[in-house]
Amino acid sequence: MYDIVLGLSGGIDSAVAATKLINDGYSVFGVYCVMHEHGRQGIEDARRVAQEVGIPFDVYDVSDRFEQIVVKDFIEKYSNGKTPNPCVTCNPNVKIRALCDYADKIGAKKIATGHYTGIGYENGRYFAVKSEYKDQSYMLCGLSQEQLSRCVFPLFDTEKSENRLSAADSGLSVANRKDSQEICFIPDNDHAAYIEARTGKFPEGDYWLEEEDRAVGKHKGIINYTIGQSKKLGIALGVPLYVKEIDAEKNRVVLTKTDVVNCTEIVCENAVFQLLCEDFTEIEADVKIRYAHKGARAKIINEKNGRLRIIFSEPQRAVTSGQFAVAYDGKKLLCSGTII
Repeated sequence: MYDIVLGLSGGIDSAVAATKLINDGYSVFGVYCVMHEHGRQGIEDARRVAQEVGIPFDVYDVSDRFEQIVVKDFIEKYSNGKTPNPCVTCNPNVKIRALCDYADKIGAKKIATGHYTGIGYENGRYFAVKSEYKDQSYMLCGLSQEQLSRCVFPLFDTEKSENRLSAADSGLSVANRKDSQEICFIPDNDHAAYIEARTGKFPEGDYWLEEEDRAVGKHKGIINYTIGQSKKLGIALGVPLYVKEIDAEKNRVVLTKTDVVNCTEIVCENAVFQLLCEDFTEIEADVKIRYAHKGARAKIINEKNGRLRIIFSEPQRAVTSGQFAVAYDGKKLLCSGTII
């Protein structure tokens, strides 16, 4: 009987997580989840790590689920002028779900990954906790109470640099492997080319200058742009230009001359509640509107039926439809929702 199923990616983080779990006395079973065609390249790396640390290993193909849930959502959002975060979508719906399914299959109660976050428990509620170092709690904002109750995150209070040294000291073959920076299912990180290969070429349309309410040029297809973008626009009017809006219905990219693509109020759908119960009325919290955002003070109003209204104390730049707004009380993850 195994205590815990660990998601092995073939990288440093999950490899070090394996050694930490073993040192903590867990009986660990390693699983590599195949999510897309490029994912098969990591199988042997993950298998080698399992052999090096001395744990059993299996490959679990969840590529059909990944295609239906993550890839389709990714293409749909970009096609409608939104900017998705596929990692946030994947974790509760594919990756963590797959590990839980596999754990059920072999009778293990817990699962683990190499994420840099922790798990808290207060007032009968589980929640993700910010890590001091390479915090990834934002990426797990969609996890349910049942999923959170089963998660163990061995790297919570560790730094990437020390984990790289730990991997080398343990003689792990992945110790010098570089971190991946791209979208996992798009190795060259060219999301527009990927989408067009799947759907066909997106048509050109008008660049629309807000200040003059007129067309000023042609864009290369709305999937190439995101709110707040100022580079690679391919248009010169003698002043800096910024993307203010992507109007999929009119196939129009709205530009503005001033870097004030700000808003103070947003609405979110598909809310997920972690420490915060879903019956709350109103609360103040720190809210992140994308992974790299530092967070800003805001009032969160529960409009029920999975909708949240968020009113910021100060205007926030480049709030983008399709991204996730994630609320915290200090280090504790309260709730989240998809920005409409």
